[in-house]
Amino acid sequence: MRLDIVIPAHNEEARIGPMLDAYRARCSDPDARFVVALDRCRDRTEEIVRRHREVDPRVEIVHYPKLGKGGVLMEAFRRCDGDYVGFVDADCATPPSEFVRLAEAAEQADGAIASRRHPAAILPARRPLARRIASAGFAFGIRRLFRLPYGDTQCGAKVLRRDLVEKSLPLMSSRDFLFDVDLLIVARRLGYRIIEVPTIWIDQAGSRLRARSDTLRMFASALRLWLHHRVIPVDPAAAEGMREDTLATPESATDEEADRVPS
Repeated sequence: MRLDIVIPAHNEEARIGPMLDAYRARCSDPDARFVVALDRCRDRTEEIVRRHREVDPRVEIVHYPKLGKGGVLMEAFRRCDGDYVGFVDADCATPPSEFVRLAEAAEQADGAIASRRHPAAILPARRPLARRIASAGFAFGIRRLFRLPYGDTQCGAKVLRRDLVEKSLPLMSSRDFLFDVDLLIVARRLGYRIIEVPTIWIDQAGSRLRARSDTLRMFASALRLWLHHRVIPVDPAAAEGMREDTLATPESATDEEADRVPS
């Protein structure tokens, strides 16, 4: 299978270099692509990624205004043409060997998502108590609100068939923290089968998550998403008709073109 790996990055100069070193070494398939989606970086992230591109043409850079993680993922997905499309956080909390294992599992279904809450998952570093409580509460609320069977919708490593992504994007509305949830809701209602795979997940320093304030924002976003899907339920027939129009986007900025989307 040919795999495109999208890496959203906002001011990741301290972590993107080692992450790309590790992933490029482990994902040695010459047809794999690493699409680094820069979310209006103001530090040296782009410079570091360009150095990787100089020695590995599989690395691509695309620039976006400040769209947030979900926003840059949605836009970067439109550029992907691999058999499978995956995304992973820039902090390397998901080791590359685990991501490769996730991609292999995705071939047995329509997609696979990494889970830190699976009984077989391994978390070497214990997360702070506040984050554990916030994470558990949010996961429980999401399962109840959207009737999803997944224990961990927010782990930043997922691999999906490209046709699943193409059909889901036109029906999605969330570009924030709830991007993952929205994607899973739509894919499930379109009839796709996504499996949950236990992972090794290494909590990294430098997380921008604030347990109390961000959890409240996530629950507010979850409520908006719930209302959206209540008012505009997923229509599989409509998805097929909308797909071509939605994917026919203007050319995005490539590394060579150095075009930038106005903010």
